[in-house]
Amino acid sequence: MVDTLQARGAPFAVMCRRAEQRDSFRARGIEAVEGDFSDPTSIRNAIPGFEQLFLLAPESPDQYHQDTAAIDAAVEAGVRHVVKVSTLDANPTSAIPWARDHARADAHLAATGLRWTRLAPGAFTKNLLELAPAIQFGVLPGTSGNGATSWVDVQDIAEVAARVLCEPELQGDQVGRSYILTGTHPLSFPEIATILGDELGRKIRYVHLPGPVMYASLRLSGLPHWQARGLVRQFVDVVRRGADQGRVHTFELDELLGHRPRGIADLVHSHRADFTRHR
Repeated sequence: MVDTLQARGAPFAVMCRRAEQRDSFRARGIEAVEGDFSDPTSIRNAIPGFEQLFLLAPESPDQYHQDTAAIDAAVEAGVRHVVKVSTLDANPTSAIPWARDHARADAHLAATGLRWTRLAPGAFTKNLLELAPAIQFGVLPGTSGNGATSWVDVQDIAEVAARVLCEPELQGDQVGRSYILTGTHPLSFPEIATILGDELGRKIRYVHLPGPVMYASLRLSGLPHWQARGLVRQFVDVVRRGADQGRVHTFELDELLGHRPRGIADLVHSHRADFTRHR
C-alpha cells in the first residue's frame, strides 16, 4: 500500500505500532506516526489533521474493538472519509471470528455519519503460503472438498484502495459504498493444486482432511488456536458449503484495476522459493 501511494505521488502518512517501524519509514522520506490499534488514546493522538483514513486492522481476537477504536478516533479527529478493508463473507452471526468482527465494525462505521467506502475481498492468495511446507512435499491439504471460492491478491486490493483514496468519484458518501473484490473466477482446492503443479513443474495433490486433522496441521504450522479454528470453519462453511457469499463473483476488481486481476499463478511467480523444497 505504501509503495502504491508513493507511485501515485499522493501525500500520506503511515501509522506504525512501534517506534523502530516509524523511524524506518521516516528514513525513506515517508511521513510516519506512532499508534497502536490496542491503545485508543495513541490512535486519537496519531490521526488529527488527516482528511482520510485507510483502515486495515490486523487479524486478532480483539479485531472488532481495534477497528471501532480507530473509527471512533476518526470521528473525533474530524476525518471526512474512511476506506475500510472488510471481507466478502462478513456476517454478524458467523462462526468465523474475523468475518463476524468485520460485519460488526462495518455496521459501526455506517452508523457514524462519516463518508465511507468498504472493500470486501475474497480469500487472500497469500494465505496459501501458510500451506507452503506441505506444498513443498507435493501435497495441498484442505478441508473444503470441491467447494470453490474467489481468491484475491493483496497487491490488487492495495491498488484499488489507492484509487479510492485518490479519486473522490469512487468514494462513498454518508450512505456508504461497497466494492465486492473477487478474482477471475472461484477456484476449488483441487483446481488450485493443478495450478500450483503446472507453475512449479511437478505434481501437487490435493488431500482432503477431516476438520480436526486440518485444525491440528494448522496448529503445528504455528497458527494460534483462534485463527486455526476460524480457518477450518471458513474452509467448511464458506468454501465447501458456499455460505455468506463464498461463491460470489463480480467484475468490479477488473474494472477498478484496469487490468487482469493477479491469481494463484502470480503468487507462485513471486514466492517460488517458498513452495520449493530445499535439499
